[in-house]
Amino acid sequence: MRIAALLVLLLGALPSAGTAQERSALSNPKIHAEEARVLAIEDEYVAAEVAGDEAALRRIVDESFRFNSDRGITTGKEELIRGVLRMSMVGQTITERSVLLEGELALVFGTSEIVIAKPGQGESTSLLRYTATYVNREGQWRMLALQMQRRAPK
Repeated sequence: MRIAALLVLLLGALPSAGTAQERSALSNPKIHAEEARVLAIEDEYVAAEVAGDEAALRRIVDESFRFNSDRGITTGKEELIRGVLRMSMVGQTITERSVLLEGELALVFGTSEIVIAKPGQGESTSLLRYTATYVNREGQWRMLALQMQRRAPK
């Protein structure tokens, strides 16, 4: 009994090999590969936003999509695409990005700096924190939901 208690104490004192998610990704390369696929589709989404690429937006955004804005308004796929196409986005920088993968769902947490050029008004930058939800449908990751909120400047 004392030996078992001593082993528990000693094992608990050993340094861990990272978070549970990090250990899982290290022991399962498939998880790491899926996380990379989710980030790749998100990169495609961001590029489509900046380019105003309607076809790419329609391909990436799921039919069941919901957007939750910082104004407390929830809208769907068509409203998102119309809104993106109306913006005069000239750039977007994504930082502090991490992925939480759970089966056929993936959550991406990150920050974004969106630069918009308004005719006659110059450029403005929006600083945002976001959570994007992706669903794997028939082997393809698609954006299912997006929640954004303003953040304070660094």
